[in-house]
Amino acid sequence: MDLTLSWDLFIIFFIAVVTAYSFIIGKHETLKILVAVYIAVLATQGIGNVLARFSSETEPMYRILKVMGVTMNVSSLSLAKLLIFLVAIIWIALKGGFAVHYGKTHGSLITIVATGLFGLSTATLIVTALLTFIAGAPLLDPALGSREILLPIMQQSAFVQGIILNQDLWFSLPALLLIGFGLVKEKT
Repeated sequence: MDLTLSWDLFIIFFIAVVTAYSFIIGKHETLKILVAVYIAVLATQGIGNVLARFSSETEPMYRILKVMGVTMNVSSLSLAKLLIFLVAIIWIALKGGFAVHYGKTHGSLITIVATGLFGLSTATLIVTALLTFIAGAPLLDPALGSREILLPIMQQSAFVQGIILNQDLWFSLPALLLIGFGLVKEKT
């Protein structure tokens, strides 16, 4: 068997690690990380939009940054968004000042399935957000798949293609799972 590094292998490995980690930390902490990811996605997109304004030559801050030797191009903006996103997830999860206690108590099999699905949805949400930030696109951009930077990756990876083409599903899946498991009858 010849194993070569590819985007598919990286995506599968990342999703497997996040899902396995979800079982280690449990359902409540997994939901806390899921909430942190949602907040981090929105905060990163907002901060990224503010930073993008600095790349306009008509903006006074642009001239100040240029004098300091800092230029805001698409690459530096994407890198900034990636770093903000990763730091925000960690900061919110560790120091966010909130705890999640999922009030529903289900049987052990349903709890195991819920934990796994919440972990899987967290991983796919993170990958979707990262690809969006790399492309310099807005959230849930229907033209994300046609971004020049993502085209080679999509040609190499069926998983990346599936994530990009179904980004709306991956973005809404965690919320749908919360609703779905909320409707499941509690253990008495």
